[in-house]
Formats: sequence, structure tokens, C-alpha cells
Amino acid sequence: MNSNKKLAISAAMTLPVLLWVFVILYYSVNLPWYDDFDPFPDFLRKWITDPSFSDRLTLLFQPNNEHRMVIGKLVTLAYYWVTGHLNFTFLHIAGACFTLGTLRIFWLSFARTKINWWYFLPVPFLLFQLQYHLVFLWAICSLQHQPVVFFISLSMFLLSRERFGWAVLAAVCATYAMSNGIFVWPAGVMILLLRSNYKQLTVWLIAGAVAVGLYFYGMSAQGNESSMEFFAKYPHLSVLGFFAFLGGLFDFFPEKTIVVRSALPVLMGFLVTIWIAIWLYKQLLPWLTRTFNRPKNIPYTGQETSIDKKKQDMFLLGILTFLLVNALIIGLLRPRFGFFVMIVSNYKMYPALFLTVAYLTFINTIKGKQVQEWIFQFALTTSVIIWGFSIYGYLPVIAERNKYLTVNGYNQEHNGFGLGHVPFSTSAAYVDTMMKQMVSRDVYKYPDAPEKLATEIRKMQNPMPAEEGILISTHGNVLHIHDPQSSMWLNRNNGHYAFVRDARQLYFFKMTPQAYSGRNIFKQYDKGADTEIPLTALKPGSYDLGIIHVENGKSQGGILRKITIP
Repeated sequence: MNSNKKLAISAAMTLPVLLWVFVILYYSVNLPWYDDFDPFPDFLRKWITDPSFSDRLTLLFQPNNEHRMVIGKLVTLAYYWVTGHLNFTFLHIAGACFTLGTLRIFWLSFARTKINWWYFLPVPFLLFQLQYHLVFLWAICSLQHQPVVFFISLSMFLLSRERFGWAVLAAVCATYAMSNGIFVWPAGVMILLLRSNYKQLTVWLIAGAVAVGLYFYGMSAQGNESSMEFFAKYPHLSVLGFFAFLGGLFDFFPEKTIVVRSALPVLMGFLVTIWIAIWLYKQLLPWLTRTFNRPKNIPYTGQETSIDKKKQDMFLLGILTFLLVNALIIGLLRPRFGFFVMIVSNYKMYPALFLTVAYLTFINTIKGKQVQEWIFQFALTTSVIIWGFSIYGYLPVIAERNKYLTVNGYNQEHNGFGLGHVPFSTSAAYVDTMMKQMVSRDVYKYPDAPEKLATEIRKMQNPMPAEEGILISTHGNVLHIHDPQSSMWLNRNNGHYAFVRDARQLYFFKMTPQAYSGRNIFKQYDKGADTEIPLTALKPGSYDLGIIHVENGKSQGGILRKITIP
């Protein structure tokens, strides 16, 4: 292979990684969202105000919902110790570094197999997806899913290289990254069992029992008992959910109905699992033959593949065990929340890992050069198609979420709600008080971008021209606004917003692009945008209702009408 071809392949390998990093840096907003408040600002506020070592240690291991995210909290503390601040964009970047570390681990394992290095090319296209944007652009998910995948990959890599002590340490880190990190222990069991290393297996089981026992000590069931009742009534949803979860990267149309969205993930998850079942049987066969002399009609010859390929198989076996157990538990516990949860964005990192492992097991198993080449070409084509669909289908979603968070950060700062909690509720009041304390201590600062938008809105006095065709309707306590002229923008600085203002208050409401409902499954959006304004979120008073469009640094808009909240 000449140098130009090597350079082209190397550039192709870095392309999905660079785009992924750019998306994080461009669309990240330094704002918490919903579940972020408990493990980050609230945790940090309590850490600062309580100097007791025992209390601080308790805070570090305190559950957040059904997870103990010790790793994420340590990252938060490290940034605070260095800078004195809390920054959610840093948390997004820190989480991304774990995924970059995961790629490095996969490369180290692959490079030692002596397979042609360019056969690794599909891996970055599969791993660095925009589909799991809620993992890398939502702080709590960023510092749960990405660290757990990294530490599980590291533990399995070390275990496959027979560095047992370090593998146990990495497994403990995985356990305390988030709850599904406990599945690292059955993953390690598979490797040690197939090696017939029963002494290390005993130590591994004891370490796992202690780590998992301490993890669940004092935790509640989180309502999971109702999941078993749901499973008894609808077992088929768990079966379909298992395959949908594993085939989640084939969710190409996120704005379509759940039936349309989930059909391809279920089918592809099932088809890939057929190969995985065959591969697992091949891995188990030598151990069964050696240990039980089963099956009797296939004598154990003692023949092995190369040592490095065998280590690669053990590494992939461990990760695959984790993924299958994880998918089984998710399929069992989560369908009661709705089938969409099986292909929700913050789970999509696992099907990306599943397809990566499936490809690597295939390329590691096949010995014929020509067949290997065909598999590589097919995998590369498939991975690029999936990656391309992830850009087409999910980049608009990422851009719109950036704008939603940005203007709702203003609502949170000035109106006491906007970032995930119901206005005037107890939780909203608590979050408002906590965030004001963090701001007053100079630990956190809200983004400046919406302040510029607010300044433009306060200048507006002209009515919106009637020819714009904006429709306003009221349904109960909800005001619905439809703008037929709006269009989708990927530029984070362009947007369409409704606003409600008086002399003292200003509320923002992002206009959401209108979803396409026709027969063309490849078209996601129609022209036009809508928003709903819950009147119960506004304080009593008389307000101007209006719309503002921001495009390429220029603002247009006007007042629609007056509204009165009794």
C-alpha cells in the first residue's frame, strides 16, 4: 500500500471522530438539564458547605436515582478544585474523553492481531455516532454511560492480557460509574471460565460480590417490581425490546412513529444476534470439550488460533457478555415506560458497541483473505451508511436541543423554571434556590447568549404583519402558536422563538420545526414551526405575546397580541 492510500485511510478513520468532537464543542451548552441538578450543582453545593470528611464521603457514594456515579462526581470535583467553578460543557468534554479512551483500547487490542490495520476503519464510523447525542451532550449521561463503557472495555482488555489485579480495579471503577457497570462481573466470569482459571475466577467472584453488595447497600427497588408485573402481561414487548435495543443504530427516522422507527432496529438486531449466537457457541465449544468431553462426536484437538487473536476473542467475549446482559435487563425492566425507551438516544451507545464487537468477531474469525476483504467492504459500507443517516436524522435534533436549552437557561435564571421541572412546583423552587446560591458563590455562571436575544425583544414595539399568517389558538390552559414560514437551521445562532413579556418579566418559548407526516420516510420536517405556551407557567398580569426570528445575526419579529393571566 502506497503512502497516499495510507494517508487517505488514516484521514477517513479520523473523520467521524473529528466531526463528533466538533459537534460536542459547537452544540454543547453550559447548562444543567433535569437529572443533572442532583449529581452536579446540588452535590457540589453540599460538598462546599459541609467540611466533614465522613459527610463528604457519603455524598460521593450517595445514589442518584438508581445509580452511584462516583466517577462523574470525582470529575466534577477535579474541575472545581482546579478552577473553582462548575461547567457543564467541561463535563461533556470529560465524558467524551472516556469514549476516545475506549477507541484507543479497541485499537490496541485489534492492532496486536496482525490483521490488516485498515480493516479497523468501520469501527470509528460505528462508535462515533450522533445518534447517542443525549449521552455526550447531557452531563449526567455523559459521565455515566461513557465512563462505564470505558472501564468495562479496560477491564476486559486487562483480563484478556492476564493482568488480573488491574482488571479487578477497572471493574470496581465500572461498578461505581453507573448501575449497569455491575455487569462487568459476569463479563469477567466468562473469560476466566473459558480459560479454566478457577483460582482467579474465585477471587473475581468474591471481589464482585463485595463491590455489588456495597453498591446496592441502602438502595431502594426504584419501582422495578412493577416491571415484572408488566413483563408477565406483555412478554413479547421484552423480547422485541431486546432486539430493538441491540439494533438501535438502525433507528434512522427519529421523528417518525414508534412502529416505523423500531421495525428496522428489531429486524437488524435479530439478524446480527444470529451471528453472535454462532460465534459464542464456537467460543464455548473448546471449553465444553475440554471440561465435559461434550459434544462427544467432536474431539478436542488442542488447536488454537494465534495467541493475539485468542486474546482479542477473550476481550470481545467479555464486552459482548456485558452487552447481552445489559440488553436483557433493559428489555426486562424498561418496556413499561413505553417501547420508545428501547431506542432512546441515551441508550444508543450500546448498540454502537454491539455492532462494533459483531464486526470484529467476524473479521477475527474468518481466515480466508478474500472473505475477510468482502466482510470488510460490507462492514465499511454499512457503517458509513449508518453514520450518514445519523448525521441526516440527528444533527437537526441536536441543533434544536441546543436552542431549546439556551433560551430555557434564561427562563431558569430569571423565572425560576425552564430546565426540566414544572413551574411553581416544589422541585422547581428547590432548583431555583440552589442555582441562585451557586451563582452567588461564583461557582456557576449562566450563558450570555440569551441576554442578547432578550435585549432585542425589549426593543420590539411593532405588530407582526398579518401576511405572515401566524395562527394562535387556545386549548384549555395552553396557547398554541403556528408559524407557517419558519424553517430548520443547523446554525446554533439562528432560531425561531415565541416570547411573552411585560415591563418586569420575559419568558422564552422555542418554536419547534413541524414534523413531516407524509409518505416519504426520508423527509423529517415540513416548513413551519409550532410552540405551546402553558399559561399556568406565567405569573398573573397583562403581557405582550410575540415572535422573533434570528438569522445570520439579524432579528425580525413583532407583537402578535395582548394576553392576560388572571
